[in-house]
Amino acid sequence: MAASSSSSMASSQPRMMEQSLFYTQPPARAVHTRKVTAVNLHREMSLIRSLMPTFPFVAVDTQFPGVVHPHPRGAGVTADDRYAAVRANADELCLLQLGITLSAADGRLPVDGALVEFMWEFDFAGFDARYHRHAPESVQFLRAQGFDFEAARLAGVPALAFAAELAASGILGLRGVTWVAFGGMYGVAFLLRLATGGAPLPATRLGFLAQVGAVFGTQVFDAKHMASLLHMHGGLAAVGGMLRLPPQLPRRHMAGQNSVMAIQLFMELRRRFNDLGGSLHSCSLKIEGLT
Repeated sequence: MAASSSSSMASSQPRMMEQSLFYTQPPARAVHTRKVTAVNLHREMSLIRSLMPTFPFVAVDTQFPGVVHPHPRGAGVTADDRYAAVRANADELCLLQLGITLSAADGRLPVDGALVEFMWEFDFAGFDARYHRHAPESVQFLRAQGFDFEAARLAGVPALAFAAELAASGILGLRGVTWVAFGGMYGVAFLLRLATGGAPLPATRLGFLAQVGAVFGTQVFDAKHMASLLHMHGGLAAVGGMLRLPPQLPRRHMAGQNSVMAIQLFMELRRRFNDLGGSLHSCSLKIEGLT
């Protein structure tokens, strides 16, 4: 990804901007990427924890090296069938990257001392294409997008170290936190594996959804499912276009930027649900493809 972190920006203390009463779509803008490796993991996790009371909406996105267990297709495919494929892939594959964007209820993102908005991108160690299963076309695509596989392998965050920091930070025990993904089958599955120290996913779809609720709480939303209820279908860019959201600059298919788009989609969908007199409660723990 063509995003970099500067030492001055990384060390800047985040500041709060003036709060609006209602969510309004932001203009097109570039959001700074705070890259997280093994070296700065503790500092960045501490920063995330300190900001969450003010920015309690947490959007996540993941990148992984493709699908090696094909998803079943056809009219008779059930949500349980799709979960079986997700489970097989998430249990076997290495997570490459996690993007996290925090937001306030009005759509504001945290800003640094220069009033530049930012999000986080965690690169994980552990994957080596010489030894680990992957889809070659997916690895090639991510490399073309700017993912540095060698740097991640050598200096990335060990998954167990992330799990330990997540547990120690108290993030999962915070009240009033809303978790957001887009097309969250794999994002939520990999996040759950991180949170549980790499434990295999539950054997059944219902067991999976129950564990997600137990670990992350009941405020877990898939913006792709929400969009489908408003008859909007497609990927992040397609649904963003239907909602007339401003583009991210520059556009790269990496986890950090995708998490920014996910929170923007969620906030706009949330506003539209409210305008229509609907309730978000019915969308909680409804993950597209697994519902």
